[in-house]
Amino acid sequence: MQLIPFQEQHFQTLINWIIDEETMLRFAGIAFDYPLTREQLTDYISKHPERLIYLFVDGDLTPVGYGEIIPQDDFSARLGHLIIGESQKRGKGLGQQLISLLNQKALDHLQIERMDLYLLGGNKPAEKCYLKYGFRFVENDFQISHNNKSYDILKMSLNLK
Repeated sequence: MQLIPFQEQHFQTLINWIIDEETMLRFAGIAFDYPLTREQLTDYISKHPERLIYLFVDGDLTPVGYGEIIPQDDFSARLGHLIIGESQKRGKGLGQQLISLLNQKALDHLQIERMDLYLLGGNKPAEKCYLKYGFRFVENDFQISHNNKSYDILKMSLNLK
């Protein structure tokens, strides 16, 4: 398993993984509109050149997942928009492999000591993955609204040094 830079030729793969509004909400909160489009991805990448965006691939370079490293202040970064693409591949430890590779990339390219992430409240599979990896909840009072419903956004953090 390895990370390769996410490029325009990978857009359709990510679009295909976002099969419904719930998947979109868990993947990106309200950062994108469902259905995901090439135009949204192009705009997003051009607006965030500082983000390290990767496709997670297996030994045959078959896409398995996606994730971002978002530089922050205070010697930290944030993981964002994590997804193991095909639902039948979820729950098999691939999320932890993705996190491990992203954390290593962040340590290699950024001067950080801590990795944070935000999680949509109620996303128990992702919560289980992050806790198992070693992330811990930190105090956070943040919500988003989508389709007239409010969702808690939980913050998790992991010391890397």
